[in-house]
Amino acid sequence: MQINDYDPIADLYDIYVPVTEDIDFFVKEARKSKGEVLELMSGSGRVSIPLAQAGVKLTCVDRSASLNLILEDKLNQLGLSAQVIQMDVCKLDLPRQFELIIIPFNSFAHITSPMDQYEALHRIRRHLAPGGTFICTLGNPYVHQQDVNGHLRLLREYPLPQTGGTLLLWTLEQSLVDDPQIVKALQFYEEYDAEGVLQSKRVIELNFRLTYLDEFERLATAAGYKLKAFYGDYTYGSFTGDSPQMIWLLQI
Repeated sequence: MQINDYDPIADLYDIYVPVTEDIDFFVKEARKSKGEVLELMSGSGRVSIPLAQAGVKLTCVDRSASLNLILEDKLNQLGLSAQVIQMDVCKLDLPRQFELIIIPFNSFAHITSPMDQYEALHRIRRHLAPGGTFICTLGNPYVHQQDVNGHLRLLREYPLPQTGGTLLLWTLEQSLVDDPQIVKALQFYEEYDAEGVLQSKRVIELNFRLTYLDEFERLATAAGYKLKAFYGDYTYGSFTGDSPQMIWLLQI
């Protein structure tokens, strides 16, 4: 299994991932569950904090020690409560089951091997309470494939509030020759001060898998899940070829 290590850029994570479009969706689904919620691959708490603020009884799991520390610090500063555990989703082993399990932000794609994906789904199933729901989000591979062209591109510019400077995020994505569904992404982070002078530069390599609809459906079925609902966006829209997301709601 190829491991994506976010620790080297953990302090920048909240700056370059200011996504909020899925928050209402997950808060609404968590309130429906009326039980304990397990968030996997929770990162620095982009979704976790709103869930905790909504009064959800929450457990957060991520393999990154640095991102977990950031989440714990946020929880402490806000006077919120959630259990934070460092663990690989493919080795998930907790002593209880949950009414709702979620993997937000297409993070399941970072599990690049179908065998490891199956193992993760199998372990998640063991932690799902009877009648509970597992929500797995994936980007639409047909849409994402358009950016996998081996060209360096400026993804976005972000303000750096503490310095008044700017963060530039560049990315280069290309498919692996031996497995075109695995994409290697080189991400370059450039920090500039208020005068536009480069202060630091970092690079990380991330690998993710473009999992297609029928492929994930076969994996989920083999792991013992039944389809509860399937959406193409966070407004509960139907999936089409142009939909940005594949949002799977699964039960056992």
